[in-house]
Amino acid sequence: NIGLDKGLNGTSVTTREMKGATSAALISYSLFSDAGRTTNWGNTVGTDTVSATGNGSAQPFTVYGRIPPQPTPIADTYSDTITVTVTY
Repeated sequence: NIGLDKGLNGTSVTTREMKGATSAALISYSLFSDAGRTTNWGNTVGTDTVSATGNGSAQPFTVYGRIPPQPTPIADTYSDTITVTVTY
């Protein structure tokens, strides 16, 4: 199982936020495991992680993101850090 945490600025895996580099401004965003952006990618095995079977080689997994409509933030460079957990 592959899980993604809430990041450094979010309060949960469904309320992730990127923080401005020079300000305290935040931008909400979401991460999904499907191209339709309907399945939230979280960190609870059996609930919102992605299940896969290893084959001994590197395997790519695509993470889909979305920034929902929200008040326009101030100009800045926004970022967050997500930790990936592999449970086997």
